[in-house]
Amino acid sequence: MRSATRVLLSTFLLAAAAASAGDMKLEAHLVWGTNDEKGGPNCKPVDAELAAKLHGMLKWKNYFEITNQTASIPLNKTQDLKMSDHCTIRIKNLGGSRVEISCIGEGKPVDQRVETLTPPKWLVWGGDSKHDTAWFVGLRSDDAKAGDANTVISKN
Repeated sequence: MRSATRVLLSTFLLAAAAASAGDMKLEAHLVWGTNDEKGGPNCKPVDAELAAKLHGMLKWKNYFEITNQTASIPLNKTQDLKMSDHCTIRIKNLGGSRVEISCIGEGKPVDQRVETLTPPKWLVWGGDSKHDTAWFVGLRSDDAKAGDANTVISKN
């Protein structure tokens, strides 16, 4: 009886490990680019490394984080991340570090793409907003290594 229980438990643990092996852990940041010195009441400055990368690519003086989210998405599953009242990103784990990303702004599709996330690099995309400002979404695999985690691999 004991050996049957051990075999059953071992089979269960192996199945659970195999199921979680396809999970993709992600980190997403909604960022606002502006020439203003202050962000909104709930905004904080983007960390210095990411800000340096954004300054190297884009024209705004300041970048503020509106929100950030983390998620663990099983293989072939989709998860919505509500980044703000106006912005939701829908991410499907396609496997092999590939994701299908849909950006939804104010309930309407804004952008859809398939990308490969290569840790520790950031995938960054965005668009213009009012008063010479812009929004950006930064997405990366949460398996990123500290130290060089803010390399940007794409912009739009």
